[in-house]
Amino acid sequence: MAKKEREYSGRALMAASRYQDYLPTIPQADQDRVAARVDELIADNQEYCDQGNYDHLANMLTALALYELWRERGLSEDEAIQATGEPMWAFVEKTTAGTYRKLLSKPGMLKLMSRIVPAGFKKGSGYGWSYVWHQDKSTTKYLQFECTSCIYAQILGKYGIRKLGTIFCHADDVNYGSIPGVTFTRNHTLCKDGQPCDFLFTK
Repeated sequence: MAKKEREYSGRALMAASRYQDYLPTIPQADQDRVAARVDELIADNQEYCDQGNYDHLANMLTALALYELWRERGLSEDEAIQATGEPMWAFVEKTTAGTYRKLLSKPGMLKLMSRIVPAGFKKGSGYGWSYVWHQDKSTTKYLQFECTSCIYAQILGKYGIRKLGTIFCHADDVNYGSIPGVTFTRNHTLCKDGQPCDFLFTK
């Protein structure tokens, strides 16, 4: 049976996003404004709206709409970025971070990841992504790859706020930065300094 495609609408993306716990805490009028803006952003970025990008766009377009709301309310660029990032990081810490810590700390998991992650990215990534893999199959001690094309940098750059993408770079730090027995290192990201995102997991 074919997997049911998820709906691209402002409300659906908001409900699927890392802001799903936070959004009900803001006034209903603000929620409505965010939903309407996400609908506009979907229409503006149709080429990216495939199922592979669904979760990315749920998070990114909701974040962009929230960021714009905070800017309209008088927050500076940096204040609006921080206000947009904090509830998302809290959600990541509450949900996926613990899963990654348990999973990746298990013996042999890094070796398994070096096999399944490239295949999963190749099959499951949507429009606009590209990766370069640097994996030595003779070792089980690291997983290394670069993201050379990222839709966060592409879309947010279009709206003149590529810097907002760094909140998602930091979400990776929350997810992977405290894994027992594994060190996550990344010196560059396309959103931060325009250089490919260099992921390195070392056992």
